[in-house]
Amino acid sequence: MLNKGVNGLQKSAILLISLGSDISAEILKKNFHEQDIEKITQQISIMETVPREIQKQVLEEFGQLLQARDYLAVGGADYAKDMLQKAFGENKASAILEKVQVNIVNKPFATLRKTDPKNLMTFIHSEHPQVIALILTHLHSEQAAMILSSLSPEKQSDIARRIAMTDRVAPEMIREVESILERKMSFLEQSEHSSGGINSLVDILNRVDRSTEKNILEELEMESPDLADEIRKRLFIFEDIVKLPDASIQRVLREIDSQDLARAMRASNDEVQERIFRNMSKRAADMLRDEIIYMGPVRLRDVEESQQKIVQIIRRLDEAGEIIISRGGEDAIIT
Repeated sequence: MLNKGVNGLQKSAILLISLGSDISAEILKKNFHEQDIEKITQQISIMETVPREIQKQVLEEFGQLLQARDYLAVGGADYAKDMLQKAFGENKASAILEKVQVNIVNKPFATLRKTDPKNLMTFIHSEHPQVIALILTHLHSEQAAMILSSLSPEKQSDIARRIAMTDRVAPEMIREVESILERKMSFLEQSEHSSGGINSLVDILNRVDRSTEKNILEELEMESPDLADEIRKRLFIFEDIVKLPDASIQRVLREIDSQDLARAMRASNDEVQERIFRNMSKRAADMLRDEIIYMGPVRLRDVEESQQKIVQIIRRLDEAGEIIISRGGEDAIIT
């Protein structure tokens, strides 16, 4: 164990001596205020020699604390405790974790440093530039960089200037800003479980016009092919009518206006047409064929509008439980 006569300031000095001048200078510049730097450098100046055994113990303790912080960041307190116990035993693990958690709790904006930068952006982008500057100086550099990059050029330069000019901030101001942001974040987390997501988007897309749906899916295909593919798997389009059982198609046909059906089928493939005709009486099918043939030129927009009307009818019947749209998994139909 490290000599109990070695205090925290001395440990900091020993660590910086061990790391060398270049690395130590960077650590001091990025992590300490001017008054703390004066105390540490004064301590370094009066340390003529450091026993090798004490130096080794300081470095080992520092490594253990870093390891514990990494475990906390990855999986939280329970995960960190489990990993540390496996590495150092129960008693030593508890002592290490206690030190790290005290430091984390006391450090401003500790909760925000565990938050995804994309989520942070959503509730700090409208804050005053000085508040944003204060937050960024207390985040990990990678988080701060992502958030700063997402802001407008005007805000970027303003906030950068404020960060550069900020020296010290009153602790009570930091605590007040931290408290407000944590309340906002708590509200955001409570709201997240009941809104958004792929199912929400699919529900919206099944109600928009066909051209809007097509445009959104094409854009998503370029930006996120996996997401677009997942949405298509869940999204019901007019051509998916062939996936319905015959009894469901017959139920749907009773709800559809004949002119809408004729227009919708003008741009449909042979499989769709054959399936629809098969679920109509011969007389009704012949009449529909004639209506399609003698309808004349039809604008694509009108075709898509009729197809969307039919999709909405199908969805309404599905929601009412009169038909079943099979989407796999729990909705799969067993015959």
